[in-house]
Amino acid sequence: MQTPAWLSDIELVTFDCFGTLMDWRRGLEQVEIRSEEDFKAFRQVTRKRQEGDRHHLYSQILKESIRELKPDLRAAVVGLFADDFGRMPCFKDAPGSLAALKDLVEVGVLSNCDANHQLDVISTLRVAWDVCVTSQEIRSYKPSDRAWDAIVRMGVARTAATRDSWLHVSAFDKTDLLPARSRGLKTCFLQRPGGDDKATSDLTINSLTELVTLLMNAKAGPVVYEIQTQVPQSHDIEEVASWLTADLMPRMRDVVGLRDTQLVETEPTILVERYTFGGQRDVESYLEAFGAEHRAMVRERFGEIERTTSTYRVKGRA
Repeated sequence: MQTPAWLSDIELVTFDCFGTLMDWRRGLEQVEIRSEEDFKAFRQVTRKRQEGDRHHLYSQILKESIRELKPDLRAAVVGLFADDFGRMPCFKDAPGSLAALKDLVEVGVLSNCDANHQLDVISTLRVAWDVCVTSQEIRSYKPSDRAWDAIVRMGVARTAATRDSWLHVSAFDKTDLLPARSRGLKTCFLQRPGGDDKATSDLTINSLTELVTLLMNAKAGPVVYEIQTQVPQSHDIEEVASWLTADLMPRMRDVVGLRDTQLVETEPTILVERYTFGGQRDVESYLEAFGAEHRAMVRERFGEIERTTSTYRVKGRA
């Protein structure tokens, strides 16, 4: 599959949980939901109980739904299943793929479940979410507008992502992909057993390893971090250029992942520093470790000088 150009701009990847990361078809076997007919009935019954203005914990919805579908099951079995819903098996590609994605982007989960369910999921997947939103926290269930409006608001507030740099991945169209896309997020349909047969999305994949490969290709370097300095009338452009060349830029050459530095005078009052890094993560590591320090050095030397930054990937190079 050809790597979509927009993937290089993605900074946050979020996932639906049950049915996308966790194999709920296998998990539901614990309460004798095995046939396709039973599974469809389970989805319909639980979804109906999620509707309305009054919020109910997902564990309670599970208990009531299983009792309706499987009235002969012992109450203890139903209760244990509902409370331990997050301990079901995950899809085999999930833990390793999430670990790989963490090296490329921020990752998160948007799940119709209780907080304790998500704690068990974290233990199974061995992942530290950058953002985690459960239906218990927002007191609403996907795909309601109330739920998705809260999800987007929290996702933007808790990460560095914008809607343009956010990709949501799910095996379900109505509950996830359609409402996510309508709110300006990029969407990825992950085909899973027990998921929808088709969906409207920006990207369709058969496995999470496929998504990792695509993002690795999209995030492959080199990446140029560019700083444009507007030299004020109070300073001579040669003075600023001399200081950058003799003081600041030599410090940059010791930064891990930096491949090249360049200083260009594009206009009589504008200097452009170009720092070529191995990849986007190298840029982020530099900014986290040294960005504030280097900005302070410039302010100390020249005062509140106007400096704007941008990053872009160098096409066709490795």
